[in-house]
Amino acid sequence: MKKIILGLLMLAAGTDACAAVAEDSKIFTPYFDMTLLEAAYMPSVGNIFSGGNINTQVGLLTKITPDNQLFGLYTFNYYGPAFQPQDSKQFTDRSMSHGFNFEYRRGLGEKFKVRPSVSLMTDYARTGANEAWKNGLYNMNSVGGQLAVDYNFDPDKNGFVTAVFILKKVEFPNYTDLLREFQQAGNTSETSGGLQDQSLTQFSLRPNWNKFFGGFTYTLQDYKNQQVVKNTGVYDVDTKQKDRTMALNLGFHHTLWIFELFPALSYTMHVSNQNFMRYKYLGATAADPSLGTADVTFVPKNYDYNDLSFSVPLDLNITGKWAVGGSINVTSRTYKRGARDAKNDYNFSKKQKNLMTTLTGSIRKRMNEAAMVRLFYSLTVASSNNKFEQYMPYNYTGNSIGVAYQLSY
Repeated sequence: MKKIILGLLMLAAGTDACAAVAEDSKIFTPYFDMTLLEAAYMPSVGNIFSGGNINTQVGLLTKITPDNQLFGLYTFNYYGPAFQPQDSKQFTDRSMSHGFNFEYRRGLGEKFKVRPSVSLMTDYARTGANEAWKNGLYNMNSVGGQLAVDYNFDPDKNGFVTAVFILKKVEFPNYTDLLREFQQAGNTSETSGGLQDQSLTQFSLRPNWNKFFGGFTYTLQDYKNQQVVKNTGVYDVDTKQKDRTMALNLGFHHTLWIFELFPALSYTMHVSNQNFMRYKYLGATAADPSLGTADVTFVPKNYDYNDLSFSVPLDLNITGKWAVGGSINVTSRTYKRGARDAKNDYNFSKKQKNLMTTLTGSIRKRMNEAAMVRLFYSLTVASSNNKFEQYMPYNYTGNSIGVAYQLSY
């Protein structure tokens, strides 16, 4: 939910790091964008809690010649406890990331620009209150390179197309499969570790024209060590996990009289060759796991899903400084796996479907050209035909109230 508010803030400010620094004529052009958010959350299940977000980008563009530039960007993000979409995180989960990107920009004539870059990122995750940041099970390190090509076909209406190719090496230094260690006595944390390590390849094509935007992104994740579970309940040593994600999105940001409107629509299809063997309780067995029992169930294509989401933020500018805002954000996810009842039994005749809707009302004040503050209230309704909620909530209603501050120049 907090990401929705942060996105609303950034869209309202019309901030884009690359565009902001590329148009300046000085030799050194700094870029700074920071958003702070703090909110209280009142869920229908569990206790009241609070959480905060910090999203910061600090960059510097150095113009060597008109056609040769260097751009360095540091990004810091912190996401505290919040309402989460089903099958993603618990309310109390926290994450923190540091990212560095170094980019060389080379102009080729009036219409083309080439931007090779290298990036480093470290992501920390905490799933427990007493867990140290450095010990997070899902801590991640990544290093990679990127090549972007911009084609400016209509400068008067900011019309351009950007093609991007990315290669990254991703490692999870603390990850280990404890269940695999328990089931196979010969396994240790060394042989069960590194199962989430992967190489990531991504291609995207993103057009922009007259404040309309869109794009297509294709992502491939090839796992280094993670094997695929077979219907016999053992891992196939000859087959490694491979995930593929295809995403489409479109939207626009326009001002009409006193209204600022920036709707967006996205569709995501995720495909994985990984399966899942569900053991209903510790020690559950089956004479033939491929046939399945009430206690041992093989679930093929367990992680495949289709995602459809749309958001419609709207600001009504009352004066030059004050505005009343509202937004609706809806995300619908459908899996290929069956839904589970409250007893953790599958019903394969019904595919699992999750729906999360967030309605937000806000009051915004622009303090000056660089800063603004927004007070907001949100109502979140999450529902699913999956009724097994022992590990994370699937069906809940939540109220939240908070304040967000943004500084950008």
